[in-house]
Amino acid sequence: MLELAIGGAGLGIGLISLVTALVMRRRNATLERVLEQVSEQLAAIEAQQGFAQQSISGLTAGAVGMDRRLRRVEATEKMLSERQETIENQQAAEQPYSQAIRLVQQGATARRLVEELSLSESEADLLVRLHGLRDSA
Repeated sequence: MLELAIGGAGLGIGLISLVTALVMRRRNATLERVLEQVSEQLAAIEAQQGFAQQSISGLTAGAVGMDRRLRRVEATEKMLSERQETIENQQAAEQPYSQAIRLVQQGATARRLVEELSLSESEADLLVRLHGLRDSA
């Protein structure tokens, strides 16, 4: 009987070992599936990250190019603004003389230039001599 009990105990231990092995194999299979899913998700995330990095690189390059163009436009605008200011200053400085020359060509006297345009007498005389009507005698 002792042999039967020992044999039954051995059978019980063998059965427990078999059940334990089956449970462990099933757990390992489940863990392998979960690990495979996690690996697939990780690969998808890495692909998205690569795409995002490429997009950022492209946007950065575009921004650098736009910055260069913007600096060129600003430099051109500044130069044109300075030229316009220079031309306006020249025109403002020449305006009384242009108007005086027109008046002299229409027959105005030096006295009229002094009174209407606030020119000095010497300026008015010079303009009348240079641009006044010439007698054809």
